[in-house]
Amino acid sequence: MSISEPNGSKSRPPVGWASRCFAFLSGFPLAVVLMLILFLQTWLATLEQVDYGLYATLRKYFDPRAWYILGELRLPDFMGSKALTIPMPGGYWVLGLFFLNLLLGGIVRARKGWKKVGVLTSHFGILLMIASAGVTEMTEQRGTMDFFEGETSNVAQDYHEYVVEIAERTHGKPEKIHVIRGEYLSDLQGRLAPVRTVKLPDLPFDMQFTRYAKNGRVMSINEMAPPADTQVIDNYYIFDRPPNKEAELDVAACYAKVVARDGSSLPSFILSGDAFHPHTVRVGERVFVFQMRKFLWVMPFSVRLDQATAEYYPNSTKPKRFESRVTRLENGSEAMVEIKMNEPMRYEGLTFYQRMMGRENANMATSRPYSQLEVVRNPADQWPKYALYVVTFGLFIHFILKFAAYLRKNSRPAQS
Repeated sequence: MSISEPNGSKSRPPVGWASRCFAFLSGFPLAVVLMLILFLQTWLATLEQVDYGLYATLRKYFDPRAWYILGELRLPDFMGSKALTIPMPGGYWVLGLFFLNLLLGGIVRARKGWKKVGVLTSHFGILLMIASAGVTEMTEQRGTMDFFEGETSNVAQDYHEYVVEIAERTHGKPEKIHVIRGEYLSDLQGRLAPVRTVKLPDLPFDMQFTRYAKNGRVMSINEMAPPADTQVIDNYYIFDRPPNKEAELDVAACYAKVVARDGSSLPSFILSGDAFHPHTVRVGERVFVFQMRKFLWVMPFSVRLDQATAEYYPNSTKPKRFESRVTRLENGSEAMVEIKMNEPMRYEGLTFYQRMMGRENANMATSRPYSQLEVVRNPADQWPKYALYVVTFGLFIHFILKFAAYLRKNSRPAQS
């Protein structure tokens, strides 16, 4: 026997917290708020990249480590040209929440049936596009490969990550190279940066680092007096420069020290990506060389540059055609490939884009031409294209179903 309300309606059972949470996460109001936040972030990031560059702006708005960000909206001149600070959640996590909202509301909670096939397909395509952005953020590597005609290479130089390479020199040649990745260095910024010790069990010493400069110049005290509390080594110090708009042009530097196993330490020294020669340290009877450079990653095959062709528009430096004819070398086999602007080479999870070209020196008759390829390792490289195909196909199906329903409705005889 059921209990009825005075108006005759049956009482509803209480709604649990799980149901309320599901309703909130899958609800249309949340989707609207998230889309407005993403629109605002995209707009602000587009404006800011003019001043700070594309890479720095993307790191600010869509870095997974940023739970919240402070967007900047520069006011017009008649309002003082000040920057209005707008706090908001990090774009990476807004996209993640929007993915969950669309999955629950647009797939799980949505009505099913053949009439909804097109809408469900389009929603799946949007989910694939958002997922591609997350996979790209977590796994993508970008670098460059530079070589002259006739040269062969199987390594790419990372765009941004600087590392420290340590090698023991025996018989005048460096032996096995030990690499300290940038994740151990990049957060040691600022004048009050902490000291970090990196353990090197395969070597007779450990390393200590401090004061990492993302874009630093090694400056002489005779050239410019150092700021207060700045460490000076042999009359040199690290001067922090503002980051370049093109972040790949930044040159890192840091202070380093070798700490022997007996606890004794040698004098500190400066490592810089601008240095022409590595720093040499003797530990006991062994000699080690230290160098800061961009991270190199090895590819599973080699590429030889056979011919570099560059054409420019008349009376300008604007490129008209850049083309690299290369030979891909793998396990004794060879494959000829042409890499052009907007026509990359894709092979074994790597994509090679034609980036730029140049010559060894200004003498066009004798200087060797070189080519720079941008190398991208990204398992989700083609996902956005596939996502667009899926969304387009879903919308096409939805249009056909709606159009067929319209024709059926208008083909029925009018009832008197």
